Amino acid sequence: MTSLLLQFVFIALLVILPMALYRSRRSFMAVFYRAMTDNAQARKFYTQVLVVLLLLFHYVYTTGHPGQFGTVLSAIVCAAMFSARRTDRWLRKLLDRPKAFVACGVFALAVCIVPQLFTLSVTVSYILLAALFYPSGRVLAEWEDRDRRLYLSEHPDEMSDIYHCNHHARLP
Repeated sequence: MTSLLLQFVFIALLVILPMALYRSRRSFMAVFYRAMTDNAQARKFYTQVLVVLLLLFHYVYTTGHPGQFGTVLSAIVCAAMFSARRTDRWLRKLLDRPKAFVACGVFALAVCIVPQLFTLSVTVSYILLAALFYPSGRVLAEWEDRDRRLYLSEHPDEMSDIYHCNHHARLP
């Protein structure tokens, strides 16, 4: 019963976090955005937390469903994510290529239908969620401009607009 409740919490986080925090102008999110753009160690920590969270989900799932071998594929993805540099590249490529982001989302939805590949679907979904809050190459390049960095330091509420600039959806 506890493992089912924890699985529900992991799935609910995929819905609640983007609804509550995406494009948020709260002060702690401005600090988060600034840390992610300014510090490579913060980005490395972010990727490591993602891997630990996914491994925790795998542990909860396997304790609730012993004997299922569907977790092997998602465990391979998690093992590939142990390299922070590789995960950094994956998350940045997902942000810079909207077609790849959509393809991964469709893949996660399609794979979710097969019960044995449920953990793979959740793993891909968490990677997409992590990519939403990861700085894109454009944001990092803009942060390198000294004048722009000073402006963003003085106006932390603008950091959310820069971070989520809608360049993927091509919105006004």
